[in-house]
Amino acid sequence: MRTSIQLKIVLIYLCTIIIIMLISGTYIVYSTEERSYESVQSTIENMAENIEERGNWNLDDLSNQVDDQYDIYCLDSEGRVQSTTGGKLSIGERVKEEVVVRAKRTKKSATAEISHFSVFTGSEYTDHARVVLNKQGDIERIIYIKANIVDVHNNIFSIMKTITIGLVLAMFITGFCGIVFSNMITSPIKALTNNSKKLAAGNSINRIPVEAADEIGELTQSFNYMASQLSTTMEVITSEKNKLEKIFEHMADGVMAFNRQGVLIHVNSVCYEMIGATSMAPNFEEVFENIGLEVNFEELLAGKPYEGADQTLTIGDRYLKMHFDVYLNAKKEADGLVVVIQDVTKQQKLDQMRKEFVANVSHELRTPLTTVKSYTETLLDGAIDEKETAMHFLGVMEKEADRMTALVQDLLELSRIDNKQIHLEFVRLNLKPLLEEVLEAQYIHIIKHGHQLQVGYDKKEEYFIEGDLSRIRQILHNILSNAIKYSPEPGTLGVYMKKENACIIVEITDTGMGIPEEDLERIFERFYRVDKARSRKMGGTGLGLSIAKELMLLHGGDIKIESQLGQGTKVILNFPEAVMKML
Repeated sequence: MRTSIQLKIVLIYLCTIIIIMLISGTYIVYSTEERSYESVQSTIENMAENIEERGNWNLDDLSNQVDDQYDIYCLDSEGRVQSTTGGKLSIGERVKEEVVVRAKRTKKSATAEISHFSVFTGSEYTDHARVVLNKQGDIERIIYIKANIVDVHNNIFSIMKTITIGLVLAMFITGFCGIVFSNMITSPIKALTNNSKKLAAGNSINRIPVEAADEIGELTQSFNYMASQLSTTMEVITSEKNKLEKIFEHMADGVMAFNRQGVLIHVNSVCYEMIGATSMAPNFEEVFENIGLEVNFEELLAGKPYEGADQTLTIGDRYLKMHFDVYLNAKKEADGLVVVIQDVTKQQKLDQMRKEFVANVSHELRTPLTTVKSYTETLLDGAIDEKETAMHFLGVMEKEADRMTALVQDLLELSRIDNKQIHLEFVRLNLKPLLEEVLEAQYIHIIKHGHQLQVGYDKKEEYFIEGDLSRIRQILHNILSNAIKYSPEPGTLGVYMKKENACIIVEITDTGMGIPEEDLERIFERFYRVDKARSRKMGGTGLGLSIAKELMLLHGGDIKIESQLGQGTKVILNFPEAVMKML
């Protein structure tokens, strides 16, 4: 059944006024009844207090002084009537009202709870029980007063009658105003509806006059504006289409789209670069045959998952992953296929580096373990009886054990750095005495290898940085010991320090074998060695430079290596200079 908006507005107005009147009326009745109850209860509480102060428990002489609205009883400790002003209860009768029971149980005065809307529940009185205690704290008497609340009910009925009359009058007034007001709203809407039908039929329409500066007037203006904006909307749609094409064109992933017949309808330039082709076949089967991938277009279009989703396709030096998904039309039917190609070459190389890392760890541990096991078996077979041979074997085993210990310690150090478990105590420290301390500690090794040491820095200058003293010392020891070990004997070592652009730069040079250019970018990788045989002979773990790099980054600095094969190496440590704090 069709209902006009005019009738709906009138009904909404009527419902609103009814709800408001009911809510406000209920609140008025509730509040008035509560105040009336409180007044009556306050009266009977005061009466009970006065009787207790009076101290005369024979209430016969109060019969003529108390209004008929109140019944007063003097009860013993068990709740039996001892005297009364003439109520309905007789002498000796036990009072079982809730307030009396509560007063006896708690030994405290009790008043009946307010019973809201009691006019509908049939409650005719409210009562109060006041406890009188003896010196021992036991109940001596109970003063029990009942008050008739008929006057309260009559007052409530009167208020409800007034509210009902007001509600009826308000409904008549609201209905009349609603009809007039709704007509003002619906008249222009009817005009808009008629012109909308003409516009939908393709007929021309005249501009609808705007008769009011309100929401209906705005709607009329919008309707007049709508027709003139159809051409603009089409231009916007075209612009959005071009924008999406540009987005696809500049995506890092390759995107291809095929229609329901498998014909290629869209491809971005990244696809050509990934696949390594200058042109693309016109349909699905040829495109993927050319790159050596067997996929069935109909199965994918039917929603069957691509079985090779977890597989990686290799094309040249690239590793690619293919993702196939169906796009739907307005009827939720498969309308074509979208192919997204992701270049996962970096991830694959990282995985390869992880595998190499595990292999290197295994190899580094296996070699000394094999040596220790072989020497142990030899000793057990009888070589232990030859003291000189046994001592030599034990010395070798000790060196291999030290090598494994150093390797494990370096691995644990890198693990703590990676998991951010390393704790650095940053303090303001002078790099000059720390560098001198490291040089003094390493000097015996420099002399032992027959190297010459050249030191260059301004001894009057202060070189302050913010850092962890032990970790900075570890970095300097690590780099300087590498220079000592990997320089042919005799060689020349250089240690230089300077300030430059708010940085403290430490350069450690050697005249060693140098590093090939192709190895420089990998020199900080874990377990990477330029000369593996010589590195193991020197006792290196292949982790020292990795640890130094990580520690430098944690200090906000950087480490660089410059080297030429056969001409030596320069390690550059770049520390941020500590800012002078104002006192």
